[in-house]
Parts: sequence; structure tokens; C-alpha cells
Amino acid sequence: MQKVAVVTGSNGRIGQATCLKLAQSGWRVAGIDLGEKGAGNWPHYQCDLSDLDRLGATLAAIESEHGLIRGLFNNAGIYHDGTDFFEQTPEMFDQTMDVNVRVPFFASQWIAKRLIEAGEGGAIVTTASVAGLLGSGVVDYGASKAAVINLTRSLGRRLGPHGIRVNAVAPGLIDTAMGQRVAAPARERMLTQAALRRIGQPEEIASVVDFLMSDGASFVTCTTVEVSGGL
Repeated sequence: MQKVAVVTGSNGRIGQATCLKLAQSGWRVAGIDLGEKGAGNWPHYQCDLSDLDRLGATLAAIESEHGLIRGLFNNAGIYHDGTDFFEQTPEMFDQTMDVNVRVPFFASQWIAKRLIEAGEGGAIVTTASVAGLLGSGVVDYGASKAAVINLTRSLGRRLGPHGIRVNAVAPGLIDTAMGQRVAAPARERMLTQAALRRIGQPEEIASVVDFLMSDGASFVTCTTVEVSGGL
């Protein structure tokens, strides 16, 4: 029987690449995105993730239609590019923390409760960022991704006794819509400082997520894997 995996932000380039990679690895994949239509050949569920009641109902619908969710990739995120620290508003800060931290927290809580009730193990992966390790000129974004890294370690320790592994992936500069919006000076600095001297591809993130979700990573938890080309 196929294991079911959910990918949030499934219409973005990393989301699409990961859905495809997981499907190729034998997962039954369901995508959740704000977009009305899906961007791939997998079941698509439209949802404003910040509406936690709607998120819970969407996860319940996926489970009802496809079976117990054994894998979760918390990939959806938000980035207020071009906004200086002194121009960021409380509303912008709250939105960043809501989408980047609060949503993965409660999506993981929903999945973990169901896995524990079913007596099954599972895997949760969340998209962090090198901004959470190195800092960012977009201060609220960097702070939110640092929170994701700590959430990963804390949640992994809490859920480990139940056989639920929790990890994160921390991309560097990736060829996505968000990556293209990075300010030119920061973009050039990252390309110069990266050991591999190039931008990463969504498929390179997907491969790491696929590994972290797989049985091959059965002894890996509480870990954030940096995929940055050596920043």
C-alpha cells in the first residue's frame, strides 16, 4: 500500500519538483496550495494555510480520500523582499511568522496526532533557509527561518519516541520565483561566496527532501540539512 505524503506550497518550483520526486519514489502525493488549480499530475487542494480550521479540514479530506498521511513537507513560505527593517510593519511581521512558523507548527501537530493515534511512524520535513543560519537583510524572514530550525529540533525530540522523524532543509539561492526576487547585491554576494559558485535548482532541494522522507534516513531526525552550494 502506498504511503501518503502532503506537500504545501505545491505549485512553487520546489513544491512541484518535490511532488514529482516523491511520486517517483512511490509516495501517493497530495499538494496543497493557495492557487485554484494544481501545477502537476497529483491531487490538488486549494487552501489558505493561515486559516487553521481550513487547513485541518483539508488535511482531513486528504486522509479520507487517500489514507493516513505518513509524510509532510511544510514547504509554503512568504518573503517580503525589498522591505527595509525600518519599513516593516507589525502586519508584515505577523504574516511572515504566521505562514513560515505557525502553519508548519500546527500542520505538524495535526499529522502527528493522527500518526500517534494510528500507532504509526512518519516523517516531517520543513523548508528553512540559510537565512535562518546566517541572518538576512529581510529581517523578519531570517527570524522566521531561525524559528523553523529550532522548531525542527524541538519537535523532533518531542515526537521521536513515537517514531516520527522531524527534519528541515535549508536552501541557499535557488532558481525559484522567490530566489529571483533576492536583491541584486545580495544575490551577487551569495553567488560569489558559495563554494560551487552557482545558483541551485529546485530538483536539488527535492532530492534531499525525498531522502529525509525515506526509510534511508531512518536514523536522521532533529536535523537541518543545508543545501546551499557551500555558503
